[in-house]
Amino acid sequence: MTLGGRLNRRDFIKAGIATGAAFSFEPAEPMVDFHTKHLVWIINGNGSRKKDWYENPAMFPNYSRLVHEGFVYEESLNETVANHDLAVVELLTGNAAATPDRMYPTPLHYVRQAYGDSATRYWMINSVSSYGQWCRSANCMLKHESAPVQLVAAGNQLGDTALTAAEKKRTHEFLKDMSADHAWETGLENAPIPRSPFVGDAAGFAAIPHVLKEFKPRLIVFHQVGHDTGHGDPDYFRKQNGYFEYQKVCRTTDEQLGYILDFVKNDPYFSRNTSIVIRPEFGRDDEVNEFGQLNHSCGYDQTCRSAEIWWGPDFKSGVEKRLTNRRDVVPTIARLFNVETPFAEGLPHKELWKTDLTNS
Repeated sequence: MTLGGRLNRRDFIKAGIATGAAFSFEPAEPMVDFHTKHLVWIINGNGSRKKDWYENPAMFPNYSRLVHEGFVYEESLNETVANHDLAVVELLTGNAAATPDRMYPTPLHYVRQAYGDSATRYWMINSVSSYGQWCRSANCMLKHESAPVQLVAAGNQLGDTALTAAEKKRTHEFLKDMSADHAWETGLENAPIPRSPFVGDAAGFAAIPHVLKEFKPRLIVFHQVGHDTGHGDPDYFRKQNGYFEYQKVCRTTDEQLGYILDFVKNDPYFSRNTSIVIRPEFGRDDEVNEFGQLNHSCGYDQTCRSAEIWWGPDFKSGVEKRLTNRRDVVPTIARLFNVETPFAEGLPHKELWKTDLTNS
């Protein structure tokens, strides 16, 4: 491992993370032998309300399975809800100062740098390339030596990433084989809306079990974007497709989540050591407006307060109602791998662990 000395903020910026300069982090204390070896973080994103996927078990049976067996933070604060770019980069980095032009490390970077793994053990999956908010700028974290693999699910394309020649060859062959096997065609009862970005969302979900089997990655982060159809599409009558299509996205998402959960639970290897985290970047408004739209506006409880679901071998079953923050997700994920996150402003959760970490 390359778990080394801790940099201060000034040294980190001076090191020029975006240019590929080396950086290292000290291990978290105390070191714990967690059971989790693989984690899938699903950002059911671009604004999804917890009153739907968390508070409506009849409509969302697969989310409910995770809730029943996992640990939930019911009141996780979102302080930025109207700007997709700022919200998702804050969630991914745990730092409110992060922007698409000024990135900080994500859990993918922290953990890969700590362990010195191949890029193919860390995956960032986007539904469509235009929503890759965290990797569009000149200071793109994908340029860094500890960058993950980026899979743009729509079109089965690899993003601009720091793969070696051997890693590129392997990942391209993997995508070719998945296409040949029609792995993207999921045969869902709740079929995705047949246009972008919904087809890309479905392809991203479908890829996750295949990535797990082929590469056994420590971390997969999947950013879904289709919920934003709640605004309505100007090319269609908004009253007919805003909230109506949002509900269709929710049902498709729940069904695909069920496939992932079943894969993990039924696999003799992954069932022992895989965790799943659900946390969007923010919610959506409490009510549908007079135009049939479900927006994401400041001041609504459902927009500003999301839920987090933590499911896996190291988490208790339970519910916590204290106010937390989306910036806490990054340090909590990294803590599972005994890695510090010095540039995340949040704190690791204390209540969810089966191992007592209350004094750490």
